This record gives sequence, structure tokens and C-alpha cells, in this order.
Amino acid sequence: MESFKIIVVSPFSPRYSSIASIRWELLCKYLSKKYNVSLITSKFLDKRIERSFSLGNTELVEVPIKWSLKNIYSYSRESFERREKNENIISLVLKFIKFFIPSKIRSEFYFLLERIFPITPEGIAYQNIKLYKSEIEKRLSKQGKNILITSYGPWFTLKLGKYFKNKYKDIIWIADFRDPSFNSVHHEVSKAFFFKFQTKNILKKVDLITVVSKKMKEDYESITPKKVYFLPNGYDGELFSIEKLKSKITKSRGFLTICYTGSLNAKTQNISYFIDALEMACRIDTNINFAFNYAGFQFDLVEKEFSKRNLGSLLNNHGMLTRDEALNLQSVSDVLLLVVYTGENPEEGKSIRTGKVYEYLATDKPILVIGPKNWEMRDEIECDGVSKVFEKNQTNEMADYIIELANKEKIEINIQKRKEVLERYLYRNLATELEKEIENLLKQKEW
Repeated sequence: MESFKIIVVSPFSPRYSSIASIRWELLCKYLSKKYNVSLITSKFLDKRIERSFSLGNTELVEVPIKWSLKNIYSYSRESFERREKNENIISLVLKFIKFFIPSKIRSEFYFLLERIFPITPEGIAYQNIKLYKSEIEKRLSKQGKNILITSYGPWFTLKLGKYFKNKYKDIIWIADFRDPSFNSVHHEVSKAFFFKFQTKNILKKVDLITVVSKKMKEDYESITPKKVYFLPNGYDGELFSIEKLKSKITKSRGFLTICYTGSLNAKTQNISYFIDALEMACRIDTNINFAFNYAGFQFDLVEKEFSKRNLGSLLNNHGMLTRDEALNLQSVSDVLLLVVYTGENPEEGKSIRTGKVYEYLATDKPILVIGPKNWEMRDEIECDGVSKVFEKNQTNEMADYIIELANKEKIEINIQKRKEVLERYLYRNLATELEKEIENLLKQKEW
């Protein structure tokens, strides 16, 4: 196959801890073993919590943002960073939304504004789209073939894909969707027909669509005749490290430390359902010593929920940690909690596949998941013989489960089953399958 250039546009930088940034960091890492790859991403102007990352032979191109809210990657718990020299009309609008619009409808405004202005989801950053265009233009091969991959969200990445597809007919454009651009469980406004129509319209000239869940595959196939390819998030690591994990975990009887690391959402990822179960467990068996480790930027919300139930003494609230620190926190805990979906429509939540799943599966810890009964990863989680998926209102069952685990001295986990699951989602294998799709596109293209 003749050589080609791959340009990936993903505004979530691998410098910062998020599943959105890890996805294309690792896919690029393996794609760059065979191909010339550039990752064009955004960079905050101030100092933020950074993590170690590995891009292989990928060229990292960082586009400075114009303006940002101080948020999940900052060293401070301040909610806002003032940058008077970079103020503009949209930054003032974002400030207004941040401080004067109720939180329940704030994300709906951000979703709407994202279709007009080059902002990151939830209004964290205002992007420099002109500089993005310039950096892409510089890297287009004048003689060889060009693959442009744009990762949504935010919406402006799709605008960039459409712009270059219109300008250069020979470009192969792959539109990647980490999140749905319509019918999103996190945004009620996204269910309006307009957003489905808008997505259909912007994808008219796309060559391939990639999505992270089976439900999203069905949704996008319903609006376009173009091929929709299932490209889930995955796991990066050596399987022999999984094999070294202990299948029998020894712990102290009457003690249980539960850990949650990551983001939450009051409507769709509400941790209060688990805290209710924890409160019940404390009442049922007063001899058990429970502890809860939390790491994430919703530290204030978690603290409030524990305090409401007089469980503040159980909470170890670590705030925002680096990825390595979060992994260490998981390793010293007994059970890992994952809140997948707590919204009102289980059908909407059944397809949510957070990258945290694979991170948890690579441990020797039991996993407690709160999600829909028909969640598409249920069998893969419960295959180890000890991990469980509960619906949000199964308070009694969750309480019984953590009491049972607390009163055990040994917990047996089928590590081999976990290995088999993870093997399907290794990023190196996902990248190999994506390579095949790209090469098929090149063969079909008339040059």
C-alpha cells in the first residue's frame, strides 16, 4: 500500500487526564508505528495538572486556546480564571452562563453555543479555529494521500472536516464520534430533530464514521448511507500484567474501602443512589468499617451528598488527582465503583461505554456498576464471578452486596475471564482494525 499521511484533530490534549484525550493518544501511538501521523490538539495557556503520555512516533501539534474557564485540569479549586487580555463577546457569554444560569440547564446552553462558536463541551475553552486550519494545512501532503480524522466533540472539529473535504476533493475524511451529536443522554435539547438533521447534513461528504458504542452505530446508520464503524474506547497495557494479578484477594474482615475516580453528572451519573445503599449498609451492620475514596472535580457535590446522610467521616475526598495518583488510589481500595447511567430512560443509557470500564477491568478489584439492566457491557463486567451491575433503585441489593464483600477475608476473581475481555479492546488491536478500514478506503478511492 502506498504511503499516506494521517492527521488527527482532537482538541482534548494527551497532556490532561480524560478519557477523551486518552482515546486518540493511544490510537495514534499504534498507527504511528506504520504511518506518518500528526495529532493536532489544544493547549491551555496556564499551568494545569498534566500526566505522562506516549504518542509513539506521532507528531504532537498544540494549538493555544484563546480563553478558558478554570476547570478540571487546574491546580486550584477556583471555578474561574480571569484573562482580561483575551476577553471577547463569547467569553463574556460563557461567564454569564457559568454564574447566572442554573446548573440544570447550563449544559443545554453550552450544547447550543457549541454549534455556533468553537468552544469545547461544557464551555471549558474557546478554541482558535483559524490556527487549527493553518496547522492542518501545513501538514497536508502535496504528493501523497491524506487521511483527516476529526474527533467529536466539540462540533467545530466536524466543521474543519467539512471545510477541508470541500477544499481538497482527494482527502479522505473520517468523522469520529466519542459522544453522540444528537439524542445525547446528557442534553435534552439534543433530542430535537434539528440536531439529527444538522449532523446528517455535515456528514454528506464524509468517507467513514467511527463510533464508540453499538447503539451509536445504529443511530448513525439511520441518518446516513455511509459506513459506520464500531471503534470503542479501549485498554493499553500488556496482558501478561493482568495474568500476574491475584485471583484471590486477601483483606481484613469487617472492613471495606470503596473507590470512585472520575466525573459525575447530577442527572445521568448521580452518585447519590450508591450513597443511599452505603447508608443502608451502615445501619444494617454497625460493626463494619466502611471507607470511601473519591477523586475528581465534583468533590464539592460528593462532600455534600455524604454530609446530608451524616456519612462525612467515611469520605476521603482527594479532589482532582493526576492519572497516576488516581490509579494508585484504586490499587489501595477494595471495591471500584462505576456510575454509568442514572437517568430516566434506561434505553438511552444502555450503550454508554466509558473508558473507565477497561481501566477497572485491568485491576484485581471487584467492580460495582450502577447502570441499566440491559447495559451492553453487563456480561463483560460480571464474567469474573464477583463484579455486579445494579440498577439505580436496587438500594437493598447494593447494600447487601457491599456487606457481603466487607465480611469476607478472601475475594475470588476470575482474572482469565477479565483478560479475555480486555484482549478484545486492546488499543493496539483496535488500531490494527482501523488501519484495515483506512486501507480499504484508499483502495476504493479513485485517484
